[in-house]
Amino acid sequence: MAEAITLHADVGTWRLAALADEALFDRHYVTVAAAIADRITAKVHIAIEARRRAFADWIESLPGIGADPITHRHFIATCASLIASLARHRVVAYTAMTRDAPDRMVDTVLNYPNEVTALASGAAVYLLRVRDMTGSDPSVPLSALIVENAAANLRRNANAALRFRELLQLTAPWS
Repeated sequence: MAEAITLHADVGTWRLAALADEALFDRHYVTVAAAIADRITAKVHIAIEARRRAFADWIESLPGIGADPITHRHFIATCASLIASLARHRVVAYTAMTRDAPDRMVDTVLNYPNEVTALASGAAVYLLRVRDMTGSDPSVPLSALIVENAAANLRRNANAALRFRELLQLTAPWS
C-alpha cells in the first residue's frame, strides 16, 4: 500500500499543519483512497458527510499547545488520532472493477475499506515525515494478512490506532 500512496504524494500538502484545512484534509483522503483503488482496480465511493464528521472529530482531538515542548510523541499521537477519527466513521467504500483470480489484498480492502484507508491516511503522513528526516523509507511491503490483521484490530478497538506503527511494521528514527 505504501508504494501506491507515495506515488500519488504531493508532499507539501501532506503535512499535519496543512491537514488542519478541511479542503486539504479532503484532498489527502481522496488521494489515499484513489491510490488504494488504483492498486486493487476498484472504484471509490466517499460519504462526504461522514468525511466531514471525521475531520471535525480529528480537529477536536488535537491537543492544545501547552508549556511542554512538542516532541515526536505528539506527532505520533496526532497521526494515531487521524487514523482513529477516520476509522470511526464509515467514510469510504470500494467496488471491485475486475475479479479474475482471488486476491487476498483486494478482499481485505473490500472487507475493511474504512480501516485500511484510515491506516493508510495516517501512515502516509508518518512515512513522508520520517523519510524527510532520515532520507530512507520507514515502511516495508506488507502482505495482505498483515494489512487484514491491522484493519481488523482497528475495527474491533479504535485504540489500536495508537499502535499503527507496530501494526504496519513502520520503523522509527527516535530512540
